[in-house]
Amino acid sequence: TLFRSHAAHQAILQQGGPVGFQPYHKPIKFPLRIFLLILFMCITLLIASLLCLTLPVFAGRWLMSFWTGTAKIHELYTAACGLYVCWLAIRAVTVLLAWMPQGRQVIYLKVREWSLMIMKTLIVALLLAGVIPLLLGLLFELVIVAPLRVPLDQTPLFSPWQDWALGVLHAKIIAAITLMGPQWWLKTVIEQVYANGIRNIDLYFIIRKLAAPVISVLLLSLCVPYLIAVGIVPLLGVVAEMETLVQRRIYPCLLMVVFLMGILSFQIRQFKRLYEHIKNDKYLVGQRLVNYERKSGKSTSQPPPQTSQE
Repeated sequence: TLFRSHAAHQAILQQGGPVGFQPYHKPIKFPLRIFLLILFMCITLLIASLLCLTLPVFAGRWLMSFWTGTAKIHELYTAACGLYVCWLAIRAVTVLLAWMPQGRQVIYLKVREWSLMIMKTLIVALLLAGVIPLLLGLLFELVIVAPLRVPLDQTPLFSPWQDWALGVLHAKIIAAITLMGPQWWLKTVIEQVYANGIRNIDLYFIIRKLAAPVISVLLLSLCVPYLIAVGIVPLLGVVAEMETLVQRRIYPCLLMVVFLMGILSFQIRQFKRLYEHIKNDKYLVGQRLVNYERKSGKSTSQPPPQTSQE
């Protein structure tokens, strides 16, 4: 390196021209090469747009057509669904390629483990993201939306997809409020599910502690008022207008009754706690409960005997 630097310095001093100079030679068929370069760039952009836009949208349309039928859906949703499916496929291929050096037995065990986890996740998603939001949205529709928007002389029409979307929104709000609220059984269960994650998902725990109680409460909230309005009220011999009125207004009335009962039970618990607090302040000395006696004018206590000193 030192010899080359010295030679370059000598060449500059001796007016030998610039160092590292190479004469330019025009390549053969230069316009054709430029044309081929632009052509291959266009083909590359076409393939990239095909893989990033056309293929995901086509895959998303094909998948969403199974549950939407011929209904028109915004292309943003189909593109998002297709991109997610393509990402899952690419991720699965890369994982399989990473497992191949470990042997077929390891691949079989891994595929079995992941298949079981995916099945558990799908079941949990069907319950928590499908059934519960649908029931919650339908209950909200019967309690709030239908009494406010539909007159008594008209029949309300329910859309399952709209009710499900509305239920998803309400379920997210209720879950957020539950996690921010005081400690109770629903908050404990949700925190435990979050802590376990997808890899350590416990299907039996989720169904027994979360899905079954919530679905039972929602089904009771939907079925009991309907049973009263359709099965019991007609036996009382009321007119048809009264039956219609009961069928349309029983859900908000029962909601109001449950809300008032909740407030009443909360106030009763608060009064009990206040009573216990007052009683403990008056009668509890440390951790020992003493009897309360009225003070009398004369003291019944006697001084202890004094011992004589010898």
